[in-house]
Amino acid sequence: MTPRFQDVPEHWKYPEGPYRQAPVDYGGQWWLVNPFGSAEPWVTQSQPVQKESLPEGFEEIFGGRPKAASFRETPSPSLYFRMAVTDWEQSLRQFVRAGMPEWAPAEMIEAADKVFEAWGMGRPRFYEGRYGWSARFPDSEIPEFECAARSVMESAHLVVAQYQLALLERGETPATKHPFVPPQAWPSETSEDKED
Repeated sequence: MTPRFQDVPEHWKYPEGPYRQAPVDYGGQWWLVNPFGSAEPWVTQSQPVQKESLPEGFEEIFGGRPKAASFRETPSPSLYFRMAVTDWEQSLRQFVRAGMPEWAPAEMIEAADKVFEAWGMGRPRFYEGRYGWSARFPDSEIPEFECAARSVMESAHLVVAQYQLALLERGETPATKHPFVPPQAWPSETSEDKED
């Protein structure tokens, strides 16, 4: 069997190195290719990956299966990739359905939608999963940001403040500070501003 890996060091990759990446249909792994064998060993030594059938609404909320290439800029690419895949697979196993909770009043959802759109988070997408009914914001800068469905409807402004705190933790400063964000959490002025 030809050696293959999820990822290999850059200098091992084709054309400088002996490893070529199989197409996504064959798993996208890096295969050792030598001049005495096939240039595409995955064709004869593996089967095409079957497209998995995801439940309706799942991909719109959680995205597709994470790809290793998306984590190359992280401090530990293989660790972050494995964590993302584990979380995605666990969400898939425990996913019940997408849609609006039956108990949610439409007027509350509409009011909350306006708050989130005004603060640049996009509309929440509701789903029933591992923690009951929850909401995610796939159109926001943090698509994996999640909270309880009741919080979205009953405490929209607190959710916006939590979202902004999550952005700040990532080193990103929102354009406008929400009044519920504690002042000490917001980046202070630069030392040049303080000297003036």
